Amino acid sequence: MACQAGGWDLCPCPPLHTRFSLESGRSQELSRFYQLTQQHREFYRDKSGMLYVLPYFVLPSKEKERYPHPLDLPPLSAKTRWHLLRVSPVNLRTYQTFPSGKRVTSQERETRDSFFEYRA
Repeated sequence: MACQAGGWDLCPCPPLHTRFSLESGRSQELSRFYQLTQQHREFYRDKSGMLYVLPYFVLPSKEKERYPHPLDLPPLSAKTRWHLLRVSPVNLRTYQTFPSGKRVTSQERETRDSFFEYRA
């Protein structure tokens, strides 16, 4: 209240730089950033196209573009895909071999078993 009566500002601002300031590195960093922002503004104001964009303000590329995922493999050729499908466990033919040497697929066995279920 005494500050208002004397005509002083409500929030007196401390000086930015003092002899005992330990933030000189920070103030230099801010002044450098200010210079870069002004150069960046000049780049967008430039109509001749002679100025270059500052790399400081360029958005980073996506990580996927820089480092592809190791499991993102190129597409397989038709021959390789056919071979992998042929030898996959899903398509592996399982046989029942009788003592006589006759081999019967699991599909035939299912058909036979369903026939004999109703016969008994």
